[in-house]
Amino acid sequence: MKKHDRGWANLDVALALIVVMAMTVFGLTKYKDWQQEKNWQVEASHISTYAAAARGYVGRNYATLLSATSTTAPTVITTAMLKNTGFLPSGFTETNSQGQRLNTYLVRNGQNTELLQGMVVSSGGSVYPDKALRLISRDIKTGFGGYIDDGKTATGALRSWKILLSSYGATSGNGHIAVLLSTDELSGAQEDNDRLYRFQVNGRPDLNKMHTAIDMGGNNLNSVGTINGQTGTFSGNVSGSNGIFTSNVSGANGSFTQNITAGAQVKGATVRADSDISAGRNITATNEVSGATVKATGNLSAGGVLQLDRINVAGIACYPNGQISRDANGGVLSCQSGVWNSGLKIGFFSVASPVGVNNITWARYCALGHYGQGGGSQIYPVAGPDGEGKYLWQTNTLGGAVMINCF
Repeated sequence: MKKHDRGWANLDVALALIVVMAMTVFGLTKYKDWQQEKNWQVEASHISTYAAAARGYVGRNYATLLSATSTTAPTVITTAMLKNTGFLPSGFTETNSQGQRLNTYLVRNGQNTELLQGMVVSSGGSVYPDKALRLISRDIKTGFGGYIDDGKTATGALRSWKILLSSYGATSGNGHIAVLLSTDELSGAQEDNDRLYRFQVNGRPDLNKMHTAIDMGGNNLNSVGTINGQTGTFSGNVSGSNGIFTSNVSGANGSFTQNITAGAQVKGATVRADSDISAGRNITATNEVSGATVKATGNLSAGGVLQLDRINVAGIACYPNGQISRDANGGVLSCQSGVWNSGLKIGFFSVASPVGVNNITWARYCALGHYGQGGGSQIYPVAGPDGEGKYLWQTNTLGGAVMINCF
């Protein structure tokens, strides 16, 4: 190679090296920017997770938070509160990579004070660069991502909204993140929390719990395992193979086609049965115990009177012997030798003559009612008793007529 050409060759090499070095620097810069953007995406994910937890916390405790909040005095939800209630994992960091701490500020909606609206605001730590604010706010997935670049206003990604921090009772500084949780967002969280899930949700037993009465509209509940409750009201029949009750069973009437077995008392104003009622111990009732026939293998005792409603007539046939009844006047009758007998029948006998000994009648007891003019008359049994417990009574009159009463 000629000497005058060597200079040009060296220049070409130098230019090539400069181009390579420039491209390398440009590539490294782009790679660094790409890597930084990935880090900011992680920041956006971290903030989205927090915002989703705050949304869920509001949905779970909407009524309580609403009662504690006004349009000007906010309720503040911290990261620690979300971790303690299980909406964030215990290992969730309470600050981001810039050392900023996230809090959620809740106030009532000014147009509808029965609704809540919220703002997630970061505070403290070091500031994000402007590019980071724009990219992070754009990538936030829960709520409406935004940032703070003037220390007093939250601005949405792509400048889609602007809200003064003071309207939420929040304070922060430049280079911080904000997330708007609108009224619709938080109302939706409440509705999500109010849904009754068909399947078990791990860690969320409230999603399988009713918090008010449920109206089935006349439809059935089928294939139920166990029903646990305090009371039950039914307008129709309750059917089942067995019923076990640890306390009282109350009702107007009860019909049973088979036996009733009770380990303790069966009480009622009126207890009726078409067949036998058997009891190993006492049957106690505060009102009537009625039946066609009431039998006792031991004594029958009454604390009051014994009322016999059926009326019979003395001298009429009866069966079996030993029955007790009454006549129309209330006199007691007993069935003796197949005939109703008063047992207290009085016979009157008058003996005027002859004076001396006379047989009177067979009776259980006889007594003088009138002694006669002569006085000293006597009445006494001389035979018996017979099969009915009666004696043959005899009188000895000394003079004048005597009156004898026999039972």
